[in-house]
Amino acid sequence: MSGGNCAQCGNKRVLRDYLLHLKFKTNYSFLAPHTSYVYKMIRRPSQWSLACLALLAQTRAAPADIPPAASFYVHNLPGLHQDTSHPLNIYAGHILSDPNAASAGSTDILAHLFFVMVKARKTADKERLMFWFNGGPGCSSFDGLMMEIGPWRVDGEGGLKTVQGGWEEYTTMVYLDQPAGTGLSYTSTNHYVHSLTEASKHVIQFLRTFYQVFPEYRHVDTYLGGESFAGQYIPYFADAILSSDLHLPLQGVAIGNGWIDGRSQYPAYLDYAVTHGIVDANSEEYKKSKQDTDQCMAEFNRITGLEPIHVNKCESLTNSVLAPKSRMVGGKKKCVNVYDVRLEDDYPACGMQWPPDLTNISSYLARKDVLVALHATAKSESWVECLGRVGNELHDNLSASSITLLPGILQRIPVLLFAGDQDFICNYMGIESMIKSMTWNGGTGLGTVQTRSWTVNGSPAGTWVSSRNLTYAKLFNASHMAPYDVPDVAHDMILRFMGMNFSAIVEGSARIPSSVGDDVKPVLLDGGNLPLSPIPPGKTPEQTKAQWDAYYNAGSVTLILILIAMAVGICIWCRLRRRPVHLSKTEVTEENIPLASAADGYDFDESRARRKRKGKERADDESSSPIFDVGEDDVDYCGDEGHR
Repeated sequence: MSGGNCAQCGNKRVLRDYLLHLKFKTNYSFLAPHTSYVYKMIRRPSQWSLACLALLAQTRAAPADIPPAASFYVHNLPGLHQDTSHPLNIYAGHILSDPNAASAGSTDILAHLFFVMVKARKTADKERLMFWFNGGPGCSSFDGLMMEIGPWRVDGEGGLKTVQGGWEEYTTMVYLDQPAGTGLSYTSTNHYVHSLTEASKHVIQFLRTFYQVFPEYRHVDTYLGGESFAGQYIPYFADAILSSDLHLPLQGVAIGNGWIDGRSQYPAYLDYAVTHGIVDANSEEYKKSKQDTDQCMAEFNRITGLEPIHVNKCESLTNSVLAPKSRMVGGKKKCVNVYDVRLEDDYPACGMQWPPDLTNISSYLARKDVLVALHATAKSESWVECLGRVGNELHDNLSASSITLLPGILQRIPVLLFAGDQDFICNYMGIESMIKSMTWNGGTGLGTVQTRSWTVNGSPAGTWVSSRNLTYAKLFNASHMAPYDVPDVAHDMILRFMGMNFSAIVEGSARIPSSVGDDVKPVLLDGGNLPLSPIPPGKTPEQTKAQWDAYYNAGSVTLILILIAMAVGICIWCRLRRRPVHLSKTEVTEENIPLASAADGYDFDESRARRKRKGKERADDESSSPIFDVGEDDVDYCGDEGHR
């Protein structure tokens, strides 16, 4: 709408609609007082034209203006009970993210991505910033914020309760709803994105403005994190950032239970089901599922051109493979939860109603006072977890699968792939198969590398392996949304991946003991917030203790040997004075004293990580397996949790 259209202000309804349109289009805080003012003028007809002209004069420049950081500050989130010792500093709102905004029509409703930023609550060794993306496509990152890695959860009574284990403890977290239309982000339906390249351009435009609003983060170590379909998003976004003129200090990306490579991940549905006792390899159901899988891969291999993200023929495999576990309970058909095979759901949801927090989250985000507090009133539609229209508009055939980008990303920055072992839809066996077949940084697969046991708070947490800039972590007893099930384990994982210097952290999660192989987290004093003693670079307290134990043991043995020698010498001298002495020829064996600490010498027993389950049990592999070649058919090193 141009200035010449101001004649329309003679109609109250048109003026009101136009004001709402302008607020919806820009969502900049300075519009609010003008909107309120003109609403008052509607009651005073003689001033309609003046109000309209004043408003238009200021909104023409609105798309180019950068809103101040203060306009995004969340003063009070309804129902949130704060930790007064470490209060949350929250910023939220919409940022214009359409790279073609300058050439857009005046009445176009352009892409505005919604974000929530929670600043780090505690001091660490350095500042870090992470952008988090949930998948779908079309699923809101409020999943991550309110159910997985954020600082609060719904309390079931209309409010929020703060929780421990949130990644904002030491890292400033930005949860981004994208593509436009997802969650609380908005655009007109004719501006939905249709390819991952287009989505990347929107994220780059968002970042340009974000760093103008918050310039203090421009030189802070930055990471991207996400799960599920973010396995497609993140490699595209990382590649776009590294190839852009933003010059951001992108230090790494983390993808949890990601959909990255259909060629490897589709066949893993049946492999996983057999390994975890969901399907009997000798059954007719197995033969049917094997036939369906073979047909899927035949269709996959017939595709030429771009490496496909999805293949329609293969999308029914989850139902086909899991069908034998469906059953009737109380007149209702139940099916396996594809996001957590330990659980069941009503058919045909099969996991879509999980986690149970969703109902209360939807109710909370539907409240007007909550939307006002989050500066999210510009979107007229209610929040939904996953908007199907956004996913449908993102056409797979316009983008190559992100597996084609991942090797190039690994050449430039570290990548963490992590997987909860109870997920079916993007299961760890498919990810391992992908790693085995992928070529990067001069080799194919991980090669012959050491598999390290990973413990958190004295319990087996998973396995950890790294090779040529790639880290793969498998989390025991965790679902598709791994941090939802094992928050402390997931937090320990991300801190380790980001290279956190645990000795520099004086409070919080650093008190939770953990180790990856011989890499043991420093232990803090119970009565204070300092490490046990000054530690030489690269040595943990346990290693230092082991070193002193070695010195002590060596000194003790030497002293004992000297005393024995002196006693024997005196005895011989005394006896020689009387008569010849025949010495005993009994051989004395030296005692072998282990010098490593208990943590360093931890003998990982996979069976301890396994929980009791119903159904067919596999025989445990008792042999040790220090060498881990990802993707091999023998996966007995994994926990054998399955459907129950």
